[in-house]
Amino acid sequence: LSANSNPSLLHVFSSGNSGTIIPGEGVYAGINGYSNLTGNMKMAKNTLLVGAIDSLLQVPAASSRGPAYDGRLKPEIVAFAEDGTSGSAALVSGSAVLLQQFYEEKEGLYANAELIKAILVNSADDVGAPGLDFVSGYGNLNLYRSLLTVSDSRFMSGTLMPFSSEEFTISIPQHARNFKVTLVWNDPAAPAFSSKALVNDLDLTVEKLSSGETWLPWVLNSYPHTDSLALPAVRKRDTLNNIEQVGIEEAGGEYRVTVR
Repeated sequence: LSANSNPSLLHVFSSGNSGTIIPGEGVYAGINGYSNLTGNMKMAKNTLLVGAIDSLLQVPAASSRGPAYDGRLKPEIVAFAEDGTSGSAALVSGSAVLLQQFYEEKEGLYANAELIKAILVNSADDVGAPGLDFVSGYGNLNLYRSLLTVSDSRFMSGTLMPFSSEEFTISIPQHARNFKVTLVWNDPAAPAFSSKALVNDLDLTVEKLSSGETWLPWVLNSYPHTDSLALPAVRKRDTLNNIEQVGIEEAGGEYRVTVR
């Protein structure tokens, strides 16, 4: 309710310091090393949840991990802290405020929270296992790259009606590395006690115009078993999260981004 009532306010929470705790209830009960986020509000879909990382770019064992109760990716990013995930969340909160201030100075208005969230996620540096995961999310906070994203106006915003789509064209220099497109939207509240939080299911695709090659978002396996939760992400349609990201290791040329 607060996130949708205050469009420019990004709620940032720590994931918690219970990464070694085995959950005792819910779908993921009894699974060691996963789904041990602390506090119901940390399951919210329109917030930014932050785990910890140390000076060696390792996620400490105590940093709480996802998934959320319905299989959504949590935490979304990690950040350095010496005192656990609360310090990490404080660092990300300050970074979000600086990013919001820079956006307001450049554009003359405040950005919606989902845009700030998208920029922070898209600019994060991958750490740990390659790609997104339930331990470090989309990666480590990189405020410098986030500020460059705003400075270079490398973002788009829009509104979709049900069963409609919108397209954007992006020109990428040849042999560019680690091209990422991230879609984020604030989603209305699901009915109480719903087994799935997502209400409005948007879908992201990226197509290279010269070849017709198409990429879908990275999606993790949320099946409640240790082996499944540890699997690397695969490209497929995402029906759980209100963050979707397409990553292309080497890119160049004209690309069509479609949101349906």
